[in-house]
Amino acid sequence: MNIKARLRTILSIRKIVIIIIITAAPVCNAQEKKLDQRYTVRMQNASIGNVLNSLSRKTGYNFTYDTDLVEPGRLTGIKMVDKPLKTILDTLFYDKLFAYSIIDNHIIIYQSLTASTPQIKEAGKDPVYVIEGRISNAENGDGLPYATIGVMSKGVGAISNYEGKFNLKLGKPYINDTLIISHLGFTSRRVPVNQAINSNFNISLTRKFVPIPEVIIRNREPRELILQVRKKIAENYGNTPTNMVAFYRESVSKKDKILLYSEAVLELYKSSYAPTLLNDQIKIYKSRKINNLESSDTLTFKLKSGLDACLTLDGVKNTFDFLQPASMDDYNYRMTDIVNIGNEAAFVIEFEQKEKISDIALPTGSIYINTSNYGIHAIEFELNRKYIDKFERNMIQRTARGFKVKARLLEYRVNYRLINDRFFLNHVRGDLKFYARKKNKLFGSTYNLFFEMAVNEIDTVNVQRFSREERAPVHSVFTETVNNYDRNFWGTDNFVKPEESIKEALSRVSSRLSSFSSANNSQ
Repeated sequence: MNIKARLRTILSIRKIVIIIIITAAPVCNAQEKKLDQRYTVRMQNASIGNVLNSLSRKTGYNFTYDTDLVEPGRLTGIKMVDKPLKTILDTLFYDKLFAYSIIDNHIIIYQSLTASTPQIKEAGKDPVYVIEGRISNAENGDGLPYATIGVMSKGVGAISNYEGKFNLKLGKPYINDTLIISHLGFTSRRVPVNQAINSNFNISLTRKFVPIPEVIIRNREPRELILQVRKKIAENYGNTPTNMVAFYRESVSKKDKILLYSEAVLELYKSSYAPTLLNDQIKIYKSRKINNLESSDTLTFKLKSGLDACLTLDGVKNTFDFLQPASMDDYNYRMTDIVNIGNEAAFVIEFEQKEKISDIALPTGSIYINTSNYGIHAIEFELNRKYIDKFERNMIQRTARGFKVKARLLEYRVNYRLINDRFFLNHVRGDLKFYARKKNKLFGSTYNLFFEMAVNEIDTVNVQRFSREERAPVHSVFTETVNNYDRNFWGTDNFVKPEESIKEALSRVSSRLSSFSSANNSQ
């Protein structure tokens, strides 16, 4: 394939990186009986956290709770001999009205819902309760980025941010449902919605290894698996359209200074994954931006077509180059692992461009393919850094006079959520890094850009396309279509919580934005 043909096919890359440079489930009875089993605990001048750790070792169960409610650092004394676990817990929390629930090997400590449980209210919308917390790796306590927090068997959910923190708002119809928390390679957790509301749980996930003999991995042909994926796209992803509500954000920063930051609530029309003449559509429900440009910012990157990039990164529908039979000879493929995701398992296929191809930067990364139905759970890739200079020469649309710009990093990821045997687009993200230097200067600056979209609601019944007037200008610079900043922006809508570094940077922007952090925390 010559370079011009490859440039036309590879990932529709122009759409996804072009920039402009300008100035409970029901709990089983056997588990519930655990609260009636008897234990002995004698501890004086000990923290509540240490008491719970001691009980965890005795019972074999881990405790999940809101640290603000339980106050694990508070000192206490307790002496109980041969008492039911529930009695011990009630004594430990004698001054609080806690309830307890057991899911799998976790004991959840929570406050029951009452008429006085806080809700967020917004004119014209039903009130919602808030669920927030942190998803972490049980082995080391590190936050798990991009974990899915979803209502079981329903198209409502959220995504954790890079630090593992999440925020989910749900109305009364979901009170008796169950949350499923999942992440590639980890055992999923279940938490009843009514036990998670207005709590700030640290939900730890345990890594799960799938013991598969090496001979099975060696004997699976990666290309054949990819061909199976293509055959079953319509069956796995649906031959009917859907409407979605999604969160979108994008950011441009120079070192630790945020220059531009935008957020939006989007409505999406996703057309069928079977062959169709109908394109995907986006409607902007509401949006806001923060402009932190100063006169000293002589060079500013603006992300072009960020909204369109989120649609293009649906690589199952807009078939990525490395998934196309005609391009497979440009790549090396190998199956390296089988990982767990919820109740499913996925083959891990790694790919990279062949050494003989040196005239362009092609993707390298991993594809996660369901072992039973051949649906793609996730794709993670970056453009080959070895040849990335050749890539950037084709992707920078306009260069400011007197500046030399080089791409340093172009990373992308997309994942899908499996709901009732159908895969739905769940989360897409792109992280881009560029280095810019004025031609008569010795040193330059690094610019970091990212865009991200997380799907929060899915509707497969009342599906409608948008009129011409409603459709967003997806090929434009998004920040140029947004006019204002509103501290009370989110209301009852779901969003991906900003990372601490972003919150801190935004809090420094100007006095008019000084309450950004507290406003987000209060929602």
